[in-house]
Amino acid sequence: MGNAADVRRMPRVYGAADPCSPRTGRPRYRGRVRRTLALIVRTGVVAALALALAAPVLTATPSPATGNETQASGNREATANGAAKDRGATSRRATATISEGVGLLGVPAWHTAGHFGAGVTVAIMDIGFKGLDDVPADELPAGLVTIAFDGDGILDRLTDHGTQMAEIIHDVAPGADLVAMTFSDDRFAEAVAWLELADVDVVSFSMEWTDGPLGGTHWTAPIIQASIDAGVTWVMAAGNSAQTHYNGTTVDVDGDGWVEVASRGIEQNDFMVKAGDKAEVSLSWKDPATDLDLCLFDMQVDPPAGPVTLMACTENFQGSGQPTTETLTVSNSTGATHSYGFGLIRRSGPDTTYEARTWNTSPLSYANPAASIGVPGNMTDAITVGAVGWDSVQLQSYSAWGPNHMGARKPEVVGPDEITTSGWAGSHNTGTSYAAPHVAGLVALMLGAAPVMTPGQVKQRLTERATQADTPDFKYGWGVARLGQLPSSITAIRGHWAETDIDWAFTTSITDGCPTADRFACPDLEVTRDEMAGFLWRFGGLPAAASPAPFEDVPVDAPYGPAVDWLAEAEITLGCAATGFCPSGTVTRAEMAAFLWRFMGSPVGSPAAGFHDVPAGSFAGEAIDWLLDSGTTVGCTEAAFCPEESTTRAEMFTFLRRLEDAA
Repeated sequence: MGNAADVRRMPRVYGAADPCSPRTGRPRYRGRVRRTLALIVRTGVVAALALALAAPVLTATPSPATGNETQASGNREATANGAAKDRGATSRRATATISEGVGLLGVPAWHTAGHFGAGVTVAIMDIGFKGLDDVPADELPAGLVTIAFDGDGILDRLTDHGTQMAEIIHDVAPGADLVAMTFSDDRFAEAVAWLELADVDVVSFSMEWTDGPLGGTHWTAPIIQASIDAGVTWVMAAGNSAQTHYNGTTVDVDGDGWVEVASRGIEQNDFMVKAGDKAEVSLSWKDPATDLDLCLFDMQVDPPAGPVTLMACTENFQGSGQPTTETLTVSNSTGATHSYGFGLIRRSGPDTTYEARTWNTSPLSYANPAASIGVPGNMTDAITVGAVGWDSVQLQSYSAWGPNHMGARKPEVVGPDEITTSGWAGSHNTGTSYAAPHVAGLVALMLGAAPVMTPGQVKQRLTERATQADTPDFKYGWGVARLGQLPSSITAIRGHWAETDIDWAFTTSITDGCPTADRFACPDLEVTRDEMAGFLWRFGGLPAAASPAPFEDVPVDAPYGPAVDWLAEAEITLGCAATGFCPSGTVTRAEMAAFLWRFMGSPVGSPAAGFHDVPAGSFAGEAIDWLLDSGTTVGCTEAAFCPEESTTRAEMFTFLRRLEDAA
């Protein structure tokens, strides 16, 4: 039978996450504590925080935990069909294993270069960490910290979901410190405050609350937002509800009180539940002046054309400011897979939009995946992660997608699932749960290389390096998360608009330093003609000229001499005069356009760029047309190219990087 529920529900799980290793000091965003502690005082959940602060580190113990309501899902994960699959009894692997998704994300090159996430702490907030003490060697760090914010203070271990999450993060960022945390709803604010006090940098969260509202006003939203504002980067699973989610409006065409979920008078949205499984249906709607009831039906009728059976309806009163949510559960004790459905009654109030979703069921007969990301993955400032198969790199059919209810693009990126952990492999590890910790590990690597970054800067860097950074959508977001170019050792450029391109120029040896002694990176320094020759020569692979250039102002032993010889022979430069190169002269943006155009073989046929400050007949006109058409430049403004302004080193590296990407 279905039963009504009007209580806060602990989040359901989507998959897993991980990180670890000895910590080194790095700059912190101090001041986070004051913001979130003030929030806790306002929300009235400050009890027991003093105890947590007095003993903030609770080491893992081998004794089993009694658990709490967070354990309701047990040892189950979402599968491709949207239902739940019990793993059953399986022997744990005897040796450590690395997730297949590590290669997809570009992690090995960063490890080879010595980037492991050292100095970064990642917390895995989850419903359980079963087997945490029994994983094979090297799967988790020896210094893993555990802590529980619930009634008994013991880390919950009724599922290995969190353990798998931790293993994945450790695969990606083996130098990062890890914190394993379980919690109950009524102590969630305390748990988040503790993260700040413990200098946690990244939170990996592969769970979802099944209640609403979903418009950014869920009770967890201000708690998590305060943490993000204070400098903690939250990485969240998008959820597995793409096929078990329905958005609609409370339209009652025939006036019988039942809301139609489809045309032709269909008033039930049906789904299948496997034998012995327990399923849940949740409903949220927008207008607090409306009172809706959620009802469950037995859809398996005999004969097939017979009427369906109404099983249960919620009877909570709404319409006067009460929470606009309803939840029902059904346990299938029939001994076989069975068909159920849900329907809605509008008791009072105006028409409104609503959304319903099911857990542990087959796909809905009427499903719409748009805006299917739940709480808290729908938070605008969090990094939300969808799932692709690690080998196919195709979006999983169950991976929820956006936008969120505030109109923001979601997810930000997608990551791999169907990967192997020490306990499970392949289809056992299916769900966006497994994608999120991969990305949390990437964030740890990024913060290890560039420590002083805000969550907003982390998100920007992650989306700019993803596989479809220029063409984001609501399914893949900005694409498969990738680490991208290895970071250089230059810390002065962190946060610069051309940071990625400058890193690229240094790590590919396009440049090896700055001509001024007082600045190492000097991204905004004007490019001189001798520097430009060297940059293009190295970009071209150090080609050798057959004969020296006829420039009298280029000394025989000049370090840039071979570059100038090649540029002259290839007719990329004609010199500033018949016998002069003017090596110390600066390069204008128009001249740079001409150099790059000739370097690429003087391509013809580009449409007119239309920049108002490039006069007809300009020596660089055709080059500038090509530069815009090829995507190498977007102009200094939307309508101007600024041809007479000097080219900076940052602009030069950006142009060259775009040329490489296009090639």
